[in-house]
Amino acid sequence: MGDAHLPEGRLSAFLAEQAMDLCGADEARLIAGHTSACPTCADALASITAEAEWREVDDLLLALGDVGELPDAPVPARLRAPARARRRPAPRVPAFAAPFAAAAGILESVLAEVGDDALRGPSPVLTWRVGDLVAHLAAGNALLATALGVAVEPPPGSAVGLVGHTERLLAWVTGWPRERVQALWRHDVEAIAARLNAEPELASRHVEVDGVRLPVADQLTARAFETWVHARDIAAAVGMRVPAPPVDSLGAMADLAARLLSTLPPRAATAPAGTVRLTLTGPGGGSWLVQVGGEGAADLPTADRPEAELTLDTVEFCLLVADRVHPARLDAEIFGDDALAAELLVIAPQLSGP
Repeated sequence: MGDAHLPEGRLSAFLAEQAMDLCGADEARLIAGHTSACPTCADALASITAEAEWREVDDLLLALGDVGELPDAPVPARLRAPARARRRPAPRVPAFAAPFAAAAGILESVLAEVGDDALRGPSPVLTWRVGDLVAHLAAGNALLATALGVAVEPPPGSAVGLVGHTERLLAWVTGWPRERVQALWRHDVEAIAARLNAEPELASRHVEVDGVRLPVADQLTARAFETWVHARDIAAAVGMRVPAPPVDSLGAMADLAARLLSTLPPRAATAPAGTVRLTLTGPGGGSWLVQVGGEGAADLPTADRPEAELTLDTVEFCLLVADRVHPARLDAEIFGDDALAAELLVIAPQLSGP
């Protein structure tokens, strides 16, 4: 939200769910934190809450029309149980997997507001349609589930990468109704959650997913990152924007991306190389020393006095890493070696996948 309000005249699923007390703890904190600093969304929430108190909500979570379309009637507590059932809140997981669960909840809310026609439109990823992104996310979750020893259908196979398994999955689900594809994605989310709840010690175990070996906790954060990005892609198909993840989730995503920046190879032998102090501002922010350029840059000794300092907003940084915003459009502050800091901004999107 913030700069991510819904177009005027649309009912926000996120604010509506808060008004009906349907949100999980992380999502409630997300909305509360945003509305405390955003008068526009605070007023919208107050209006929707008042409406919910005095009008019946017919399929509130799927409401796409104006509030004025809702029929008159009190809102009894009995309506909240079926509403919760339709919403399918994020699964319960250990604390280290909270970003993964929160992102799943955000995607559920977005899918509830997107019609079939929008899902047939083009997406910003390869040649896939908007609706194909759900199968793509299911493919990524299947790779992680397999690495965790969880059986999925269809099994991805040990030598199949994310794009390959996505294409295989898209062929497998051809002709399926959207609800069945979403159920496939949801099944793997819930299977991963069950595995983590059964063995929370998995957090520190290193597993390889799509050629990248990381601790399970980091793999889950990566899945959360991708789920949030594609939830934004899907929402954009109907002119809707979604909020940033909860602060803890956003911080985990930014931290993972900042740590991985030092692993990126140089673009060319003549590309600038050196140490940059990266400072992210706003919720979820922090400061990191990043080694830019050179094979094995992550193993280079960090400089006491970096050659450049780069400061930008945490959400903007995450969108840059996701290749959803061009470096030239960032409101970034640079001190020191301009070319080195600019090089970091240029190579950062290399962390993104499809």
